Amino acid sequence: MVIFWFDLCLDRGKNGTGYRTLKRFNQLIASLAVCVSMSAVASVENVGTYNLILKNDLNTSSDIEGRIMIGGNIDMAGKSLDVASRIAADPVVDAVTVVGDITANDVKTQNGNIVYGGNIGSTNLILNGSGSVSQQSQTTLQNQFDAIYQSVIDDSNYYKTLAANGTFNTSDMNNLKFESTSSDDLLVFNINGTDLLNGSFSFGFTPTVPIIINVAGTGALNLNSKAFGNFTKQVASLVLWNFFDYTSIGFNGDGWNGSVLAPNADITSGTGSLDGGFAALSYTGTVELHNQLFTYEPPGETPGVDVPAPPVFFLLFGGLIATMALRRRS
Repeated sequence: MVIFWFDLCLDRGKNGTGYRTLKRFNQLIASLAVCVSMSAVASVENVGTYNLILKNDLNTSSDIEGRIMIGGNIDMAGKSLDVASRIAADPVVDAVTVVGDITANDVKTQNGNIVYGGNIGSTNLILNGSGSVSQQSQTTLQNQFDAIYQSVIDDSNYYKTLAANGTFNTSDMNNLKFESTSSDDLLVFNINGTDLLNGSFSFGFTPTVPIIINVAGTGALNLNSKAFGNFTKQVASLVLWNFFDYTSIGFNGDGWNGSVLAPNADITSGTGSLDGGFAALSYTGTVELHNQLFTYEPPGETPGVDVPAPPVFFLLFGGLIATMALRRRS
């Protein structure tokens, strides 16, 4: 609208003494408007993008099929890390992003870039497919990570406020069952972590829409339960577990289906696989992470965040005032 108004001014004042100045103002404002539109939205990614997001350190001896974003270090001396075997070769993306140091025998990507901010010592960084290796500013990487992790925290805080439209039947610990007759396009279950300590769980229906499972509790949670029946790997991309207040979680069973938000927790694992992305403080374990990501976005969310740009705004406003003054003179 501002640019359109300037054009009107120019049309009316082409024979006036201020035309050339007005034209320069119009070109400047147009350029600034483009800058504002480009910088006002910065992409914020989460477990719908990454297989693993950690605020602190990673120590594993198993493969991670998708992309990883590590706010701390890859701290796994003598071990090898194989990443991104299940992401597309085109477009090329940052498959491994590490704000801190990398200490390992080697880190290998099947596709994508390796980006790090700290020291790599004698670690071999290997590209088996398309991509590049680069060291970037830790400040830049930290800012990128902070935005992503804030999105993780915001999503976790939002999901925990949702009202349940399903129930968790714990009458038979060998057949724990998520049940719902809701026709909503999002199913929500609010359960207690103690309900998951042992036993096997399944769905009492066929999942077809995204499912949020909010798990209440604090402190440490050691899970020996596991999915069975129709709670399969095939539905893992529909499920997100929100362990919103736990500070430590151990996945001790044979695998886990569904993505995990645990923004306040250090996570350990036993054997098997975890089908889905997860975000936590740190991860130490041997579970292979499968790239079956939960891509649901809460209503009203956009794929980016607003980045305020007050200096540009005031420059735009100043240009408008100056143009009006020149118009009066002409």
